[in-house]
Amino acid sequence: MPSAVAVVGAGPGLGRAIASRFGAAGHPVALVSRNAEKLLGIADVLAAEGVTARAYPADVTDGKALTDALRMAGDELGRIGVLSYSPAPTFPNVAGQVPDLKALGFTSAAETTPESVRPMFDMLVGGALNAVAAVLPAMRAARDGALLFTTGTTAVLPIPGMSNSGIALAGLRSWARGLHDDLAGEGIYTGHLSIGVPIVPGSGDGDPDVLADRWYRLAQARDTFETTVGFQP
Repeated sequence: MPSAVAVVGAGPGLGRAIASRFGAAGHPVALVSRNAEKLLGIADVLAAEGVTARAYPADVTDGKALTDALRMAGDELGRIGVLSYSPAPTFPNVAGQVPDLKALGFTSAAETTPESVRPMFDMLVGGALNAVAAVLPAMRAARDGALLFTTGTTAVLPIPGMSNSGIALAGLRSWARGLHDDLAGEGIYTGHLSIGVPIVPGSGDGDPDVLADRWYRLAQARDTFETTVGFQP
C-alpha cells in the first residue's frame, strides 16, 4: 500500500486537488488545517471519489498541535511518505480580481517591520520547519519520501506591496533548496512549486487540478527541485 500523504494547509482549492490526485494513486490522505469543519467537508468530497482521507485539525503556527496532528495521522494512516506544505492567506478566487494586499496583511518594503514579518514567518516558515521535523525521521528510516513546498511569486521575485511575505517565502525556498541537496542521497525528494497565477478552477495553468497533477508528476520524476507557473525566474 502506498504511504500516506499529509496535506498541510488543506483548503477547498489546491489542497483538495493535491489530496485528490495523490489519493487517486492510492495514497491515504491526512488533511491538516485549523478549520475542522472545512476539513470534514473536504474529507467527504474525497471519500465520494473513493479516497481514504481523514481530518486532523491544527493551526500551523502552533508547533505542538501541528506535530501531534501529523504523528496521529502517521499512527492511523501509516507512514507519511509525502508532505505537501502550502498554507497561505486566502485570496479572492476570481480570475482578474486584484486583492486588497493591505487587508490581507501584506506590507510594502518601506512599511515592513519585524511585527509585520512575524505572522508570515510563523505561518510560512515556522510551520514548515515543525511539519518536516515531525515526518522526516520516518522518511529517513524508510529511505524514501517527498517534501513538497508550494509558494507564490514572492519566493523568487520581489513584488511591490508584498515584502513581508517575500522575506518569509524567500527564506523558505532557500531552506527547501538546502533540504533537496542534503536529503537526495537518502532517497528523499524535496521540491518547490512557485505559482504566479490566480488559482481558479478552469483557468488553465492555474486550475487546482492541473497544478495538483503537476505536483504529482514532479514527485514521481524527482528530476528537478523547482518549477514556476505563470512567470520566469
